[in-house]
Amino acid sequence: MLKNVYLWIMEHIFKIKTQTTPDVVSQNNDYQREYERIDQINFTSIFANKISNYVANDSNIDVTGTSERAKYFNEIAQSMKRKLKKISSTILGVGGIAIVPYVKKGKIYYNIVPQNRILIDEKTGDLITGATILAESKVVSDLVSQKIYYRWSNYQIRNNNLIIQQKFTDENGNELKDTPEFWAGVQTILSISNVDRVPFAFIISPVNNRQTSDDYGVPITYGCDETIEEIRECLKQIVREFKAKETFIGVDYSMFKKDKNGHWELPEDGLYKKFNSDKDDFWEVFSPEIRQSSYYERLRELYSRLEKEIGTSAGILTEIETANATATAIKRALYDTLTIVDDLRDNLEQGFDDFFKACDVLANAYNVVPSGAFELSFDWDLSLLEEPSETYNQYVQGVSQGVVKKEELRQFIFSDETLEESKKAIEEIEEETPNVDKLLDDEEDDTDNDKDKQNNKEDNKDDKKNKENEEKE
Repeated sequence: MLKNVYLWIMEHIFKIKTQTTPDVVSQNNDYQREYERIDQINFTSIFANKISNYVANDSNIDVTGTSERAKYFNEIAQSMKRKLKKISSTILGVGGIAIVPYVKKGKIYYNIVPQNRILIDEKTGDLITGATILAESKVVSDLVSQKIYYRWSNYQIRNNNLIIQQKFTDENGNELKDTPEFWAGVQTILSISNVDRVPFAFIISPVNNRQTSDDYGVPITYGCDETIEEIRECLKQIVREFKAKETFIGVDYSMFKKDKNGHWELPEDGLYKKFNSDKDDFWEVFSPEIRQSSYYERLRELYSRLEKEIGTSAGILTEIETANATATAIKRALYDTLTIVDDLRDNLEQGFDDFFKACDVLANAYNVVPSGAFELSFDWDLSLLEEPSETYNQYVQGVSQGVVKKEELRQFIFSDETLEESKKAIEEIEEETPNVDKLLDDEEDDTDNDKDKQNNKEDNKDDKKNKENEEKE
């Protein structure tokens, strides 16, 4: 239904053509639906969450600079840092997301939009120069019924001018004449000059989609459907095996008493089953051996196959062999997984750079905060690649050689601090604890003062003695 609404919006509301085909829209919707499933084991979610932990854990994103704009953007960066794990997991789970900034009541906000809600209308090289996004949806309900409203954002670059249009529809794609109250602060049309791309970040998964076009990404488990189905079937077989081999005691029916209706009664715990045998003393325990070793061996083989198909190392579904293994050997065993982590971090860096460029454009257009220089920096956690003590020593050597700032070293130790907070803490420490050079300078000043005082005393004595001699003469 949503695919039909998209096509209706493009043709009848915005009245423009898009290069995104209906088949691609359907595929993206399928990726989203599979990622959101909670009615069965979700391997896409498992792999996406595991890798996103490696990507985001103890990593930092900062916007540095002394300008008001840099400080304002850094607040946004810290908000995005807190959502970095969710952002990374969603990218790997559905194929890609857009981080879309917008201005409401004089402030910059952003939406995280999965790629099934994004239509790429036009591209110039790698730059998206036309796009339509289902930016937001609102559900308004009462005791009887509920209604869904959509906010659509269309972006077009024409002669280096950006045109942003906002349209509002109901769930059936019917355009609303008036702006809904909850979107009253959103400007319906805006034109900005000297812009070469749409003002949002579009970050796709590093997984190879096996196509010539890279307009959209694919989930981490792309192309692994057959193996995933085999795993699910194997898990069902294990459940059936345990259920079929439940222990029970078989006895002759004559050993049970009858109820008031003349039916043979069984104990309520279900442990007993009755048989019509030819012996009154028939009594046998049914407790066969469960074939768990063969089933679990099969399951481990399928888990390992899935990891190889996706391109990760062992350790996502299977166990890493760590017995008698050195730290270096363990890191080598994780090499394939870390390669995916590194590729996703590269995509995130590019996407965040596009995002803050878009924020800069909107801040100028809406006069949100005074213009000023800013820089975007990333400090990715490398504990899986090297020992923390080695990294610490590298930071210390960098500080001593003047190629690393003290606040960067402190942020490595206190990873929850921003660079600005670390810099402020260092300044406070230096004020409270003067360094050795300062102490030595103070001691030299005190020594010089003492010498001056002593010289003054001797000069006074000499002057007094000379005066006495003059009086005698």
